[in-house]
Amino acid sequence: MPQLIEPAQIAKREDLADIMAIVDVRATPFVSRVRKDKGAANSLFQWPVDAYALPNTDGVVDGVDISQYENHAEQRAILKNQVQIKRRTAKVSRLAQEVSVVAGVPSEIAQAGEKKLIELKRDVESTLLADADAQADNGALPYLTCGLGAWISVAGPTLYPVPAAFRPPSAQIVTTATASLTEDTDIQGILQAIFDGTGMNGEYVLFAGSILRRRFTDMTRTVANTNSTATKVRTFEIDAAAGRIENSTTIYQGDYGTIEIESSSFLGLTAAGAPDKDRGYLLDMDKIHLRYNKMPRAEKFPDLGGGERLMVETIFGLQVDNPIGLGKFLPP
Repeated sequence: MPQLIEPAQIAKREDLADIMAIVDVRATPFVSRVRKDKGAANSLFQWPVDAYALPNTDGVVDGVDISQYENHAEQRAILKNQVQIKRRTAKVSRLAQEVSVVAGVPSEIAQAGEKKLIELKRDVESTLLADADAQADNGALPYLTCGLGAWISVAGPTLYPVPAAFRPPSAQIVTTATASLTEDTDIQGILQAIFDGTGMNGEYVLFAGSILRRRFTDMTRTVANTNSTATKVRTFEIDAAAGRIENSTTIYQGDYGTIEIESSSFLGLTAAGAPDKDRGYLLDMDKIHLRYNKMPRAEKFPDLGGGERLMVETIFGLQVDNPIGLGKFLPP
């Protein structure tokens, strides 16, 4: 007997939920926290640095006239960096914008602008946390701003070298494998190295990849057992009523400073977009500035017949007042 069965039905409506689900919620903690300062007045921006002379324990012979004078400015130097332009674009055809009804997207051009602004902010975060050196525009290659990876290194940036007196020494670059990091040697050691070089005993922020972040949580002090080998001692905070275990390290207090740990998904990104999960930058945020010549914003272009077009763009540069007070975790 003829009958209508569900698989053969014609004109069934599509059941498409009116949402657009994006599960990538990676934040940009460095750009969110870094100090935003006045934009550079030139594509090449500069700032002076200085240092005190080494202490002198010599005495003075009574009655001898002064025959030599000191140059109080002999330690001065100029540090430099370039600005960089970052840009994202989008175009939506007239039919796609005016006729199509897309689930969870009331306006395609508005959705494009929102997404591209977030992507632009991630571009800036990745650029500032990368190893790239500064680069001058030559008509074929663009301006690039020097990232933290190059600033916090024993050799320093290449295009605009930093004098040795203002570069962090090797003791401030921890190259121990993440799984082998120890509190006494590596964590306390890097804080002590910064103190020895600068006298700083302050508050730092560690922007850490996910593996390094976990290592800080797992790391505890050790004691010797009866066999003279080290045994981990772990302490848990337990809410017995709630049945919950808390095991996370957000603030580390050392002998020479306090470290606040921030997780980051954009450290040392490669060309393929893979982050360095073992890397970390130990920063004094008072000494780092993001100089925006143009804050990230969307600009619409005229519709020339093919549909609405837009660009989101920013112009920025990174200023590191004095790299010697910073540190880095860079396992092999």
